[in-house]
Parts: sequence; C-alpha cells; structure tokens
Amino acid sequence: MVMEVADADSEWGRAQTRAMKGRKMTAGKRLGGLFRGTNLLYTVGWIAFIGLTMFISNSPLEEKRFDPYDILGLRIGASPKEIKSAYRRLSLKYHPDKNPDPQAAVFFAESIAPAYKTLTDDAARENFEKYGHPDGKQSTKLGIALPEQLFGKGGMAPVMLVVLVVGGILLPLFIAMCSIHRMNKFGGNNVLKQTEMNYMYMLKPVLALAKVAETVSVAHEFIEMPFLEGQDAAVSQLLKEMKTEYDSKDNKLMKRKPSIIKAHMLILAQTSRKLSVIPPVLAADAKKVVAMVPRLIEQLLKISTTPINRAGHSYARPQISITEFYQCFTQGVPISSRKRDDDGIASLLQLPHFSPDNVNRVAKKCKSLHALMKLSDEDRKALLTSGGFSEAAVKDIEIQLSMIPRVTTFDVKVAVDGDEDVIEGDFVTATLNVKIARSGGPLGGALPPLPFCAAERKEGWRIFLQDQSTNTLLAQHRLDAREIEQIEVGDGPKEFELQFTGMPSGMYNLGISIMNDYWIGIDAKTSVMMKVSKPTAAVVAAREAKAASRSDLTKAEDPASEESEESEDNSDDEDDYSDEDYPSDETGTSESDDEARARIAATKQTQPPPQPKKTAARPPEDEAKAEEKKDETKADALD
Repeated sequence: MVMEVADADSEWGRAQTRAMKGRKMTAGKRLGGLFRGTNLLYTVGWIAFIGLTMFISNSPLEEKRFDPYDILGLRIGASPKEIKSAYRRLSLKYHPDKNPDPQAAVFFAESIAPAYKTLTDDAARENFEKYGHPDGKQSTKLGIALPEQLFGKGGMAPVMLVVLVVGGILLPLFIAMCSIHRMNKFGGNNVLKQTEMNYMYMLKPVLALAKVAETVSVAHEFIEMPFLEGQDAAVSQLLKEMKTEYDSKDNKLMKRKPSIIKAHMLILAQTSRKLSVIPPVLAADAKKVVAMVPRLIEQLLKISTTPINRAGHSYARPQISITEFYQCFTQGVPISSRKRDDDGIASLLQLPHFSPDNVNRVAKKCKSLHALMKLSDEDRKALLTSGGFSEAAVKDIEIQLSMIPRVTTFDVKVAVDGDEDVIEGDFVTATLNVKIARSGGPLGGALPPLPFCAAERKEGWRIFLQDQSTNTLLAQHRLDAREIEQIEVGDGPKEFELQFTGMPSGMYNLGISIMNDYWIGIDAKTSVMMKVSKPTAAVVAAREAKAASRSDLTKAEDPASEESEESEDNSDDEDDYSDEDYPSDETGTSESDDEARARIAATKQTQPPPQPKKTAARPPEDEAKAEEKKDETKADALD
C-alpha cells in the first residue's frame, strides 16, 4: 500500500515525491553503485576471479608422458618381432622418404624413432618398464600454477616475490589488526564502546523525556565531530530558538564540550521541525547527526536494560522515556508539546497538514489521535473542515489514519504454572493476548513518508512489564518482523509470554504496556494486581493439595496414564535391587536358592518396620484370603 498525497505542495507531498524518486532507482545509478565503496572491491574481485578461471581453462594441460608402447601401438611386453613390425608399418606412413609432410617428419623424428630405439635397447626398455623413463629413475619436478614467462630469464620473479609477501603475509596481518582494532573500538549497532560508557554514566533511574536528547548527545561520535569556525554564532542562535526544549537554567549543560552542545541542539531542531531553517554552516553536521541518532537510540535502549539485581530486573522509566523520545524524533514533534501520560496535541501533530498553529482548533473538540480515530468518517470530516483544513488536506489525513495501527486486543493474565497464587521466589509467567489492526489493511512494510525526518526508520513494537510502585522493569520483549506480521495478519490475537522471578511478599500493581517507536498516541496500557505470599507451611500445603487434586482429576479423566504410572513405579521398585553387588544377567553372575533366601532376609532386616495403619475391620473370610496371598507372595520370592 502506497500513500498518494493529494496536496503535492505540502511537506507531506514533497516527502512522498522524494520517497518515490528514491524507490525508482535508475539502471545508471545501480551500475554506478557497483563502483563505489565496498562494492568496488567486490566488483574487482569477481572480475579477477572470472579472468583467472578463463586463463586456467585455456591453459595447456600437463605434457603427455613419453610412452613408446603407446606411440607404436603395442601392448606392454611386446616381442621384438612385434616391435619391428610396428616400426616398419609406421615408417611407411610417416618416414620423410615416404611422406613429404613436415609434420609427419617431425612426428617420426621425435616420437616413432625414439620409441623404436627405446624398445630395441634392452637397458632402455628395462628402465622404462621399471621407472617409466628410458634413462632410469628421474628426480621429482615441482612447479606452481603460474605462467612460465614469469620465472624464466628476464621474468618477473622478484615482482612475484614481493606480491606474495605483501598479499600473502602483510595484507592479512594488516586486515587482522584492523579487525581487532575495530572490535576493541566498536560495540553493538556499530556504536563506539566509549559511547556506551558515556551512556551508562548518564543514565538515571528516573530519566525524564526532556533529558533523553541530552543523554543521546554525549555520544563519542558527536564529540569527535569537529567544531568548525563560524559555527559558534549558529549554535548560539539554535540555543535561543530551542530554549523551550531544554533546561536553559542548567549551568552544567552549557559547560559541556561545544561539539556536544551542537549535537544536542541539532537533535532538538529535528524534533522541532527546524532543520530546514538552520544556518547553512550546520547543514552537513545536521545530516550526520540525524543519520546516527536511530542506532544510538537502539543501543541506549539495550544499555538501559542492564540488570540492577540478581533477578535480572532493570529500571522501567528510562526504557519508556527513550521510546517516547524515539517517537518524537521520528515524527518531528516537539518534546515540549508532550506531557507525561498525555499525548493529545503531540499525537495530532504527526498527521499531515497539522502544525502548532492550527492544531489547537481541532484539539478543542478532539483532544487526541485516539479520539479522532474513534469518530465516524462524516463527523471527522466535519470537524477537520471546521478547523480550516481543505478538502485535499482532509483526504491526506484520512489516508494517513488508515495506515496508523491500533491495538484492538490487549489482555494480560499472571500465573505460576497454572496456579494463580504466587509465592516468594516463584517463576511467574505473564500471558498476553495482543491483536493489532489498521483500517486500511496491513502495509507490508510500506510506511508513509516522513516529511520531517531524513533518517531511515522502520516501525517497531516493544512490550514492557513493570512494577509501577518501584519503577522496576520486570520483563520486556521487542517484537520481530515475523511476530508483527502474525499480529496484524492473523485471524485472532497472538499469545506472548513474559517470565520473571517473584518479588518479596506483598501486593503489587503490575503495569503492562505495548509501545510503538514510530507513532505517537497508539500505545496501549493495562494493569493487573498480583499478590505474593510468604512460603509458609499452610500456603505450601494448600499449593500441594491443589496440585494433588489436579493430578487426581487428570488420572480420573485418563485411566491409561494411571496404569502407566503404576508400571513405572513397579519398575522403580525393581531398580532398587539392581545394585552392582547383586547378580544379574549383565554381570554374568548367578546365585543359589540359599543365597537368594539369605539376601532377602538381610534386606528385610535393614528396612524399618512398617508403621501400623488404621484400616476398617474386615470379615474373617477376607482376612483368610489375605493370609493366603501373603504366603503365595513369599513362595514366589523364594522361588
């Protein structure tokens, strides 16, 4: 699905035009891409490989071994008479006196005559049959698969030696050193390890949304970015224009390195839709900063999941704030327009033709994107028209709304292996049922254009499970492309499981949220109460009783399973006597009947006496039958 913007002169229309041009890459651009950067190395390598393959295929094969029997057309061990007869026959055909052809004369002189001489000389014939050569045993010749011209007189042997040393020794060593240096310098997402250390220092347990841009800007990639002459005035101008987007009273903020301040202001300019009006001296740096921010945010999200306790929990607020900032960065929405737990105006600003100047006219009657999407088509059109939007603008807004996802199902249940009661130290499982839909149908990755973000972005979903009272992130999961497709295309909700270890005893209000890092105002949240009990004897006994009742119910429903369990118990009893000291078929030992009786008696003596059980009185006939069964059992054991 491709968004067709009705108003081509708007920011969204120009963004759509740029996106379409980027998709229609010409053949010339594709060909030019083969000769740039890493593609150039691949192209040269493939050309060299094809050239060498053709050269080797056209090279002459190994010289044919001199075989006098084959030349004369004889079998090995032919008699002298057969040799003379074959020689006479070939002479009539190839001798210069019989055949004036020069090639025939060469063949006769270089092949037929030497072959006849070898086979008529007893010593030469014996050497050939024994060593494969008329002159006897020959020394082994070694060579390399390179043209002979390179190693002959006046050849390029010194050059080849240099090539072998440089290409076979020095170049691999250089590549290995560069790889090791890069591994030591860069971490995940191609981010400098020094940047990761800076982020770990800057992250706070209660990182606010307004502080995320400040945290991202301390990346070492930005610190290494040169601060050129003439950029002082431009950065000072940005500081004044972005005054509402950062804490201007923070003296520590202004004492940082100029390159960090520059990156910070450029990031805020991106979220405030002011990159198009920044001074030209900062334009090149702005492109670099905007292109790097997505992978820096991804790495910052990973670092924010660093465990803070043995259970593997982390802080929840940094993850949520970073994801909210990611939304603002992508849609070009000012951070100041977004309040905590209120995405109203900010969510409307991401729609086509909405701006800080006209958003309030609609926000008076419809405060958020969610409320706007709930209206009927007629009511929404009337509201937008009354807000000053043209018919073309209303059409663009409707198309965008059809492409924005909505969480239609979001249910959560917390339990421990089917038991809703949770005890300290339990491994708890939160089961989520999630369904996402778009009114225009699945996009298949074809997202609408981003008029205020030059960085390449893909839509992503994250699920967070937190203890809201302690700011503890108990579990989190990022949906991959396959899971997102199943949630959107599948018939019903998709089930997810988040597992975490139980906390100390008490009542907990667990907050579960699913957040999109691309769109603002479509996140879904819910909460569930969880009671964690102390592992007292009564609680443990109650849990065991529930488990036993479930087991009895399972046996009653499936008698076959009960029989299999009894057979397993019997096999376990038999295994109790399968000690290595006891005779068995595997050890090849045997015992007499007296030894068997002695062993059974010794076993009974070592076992504790059975405890008397309270049983109901039985008739004398039943007791007699029971005694008979005991006697039969003893007899079977002795036998």
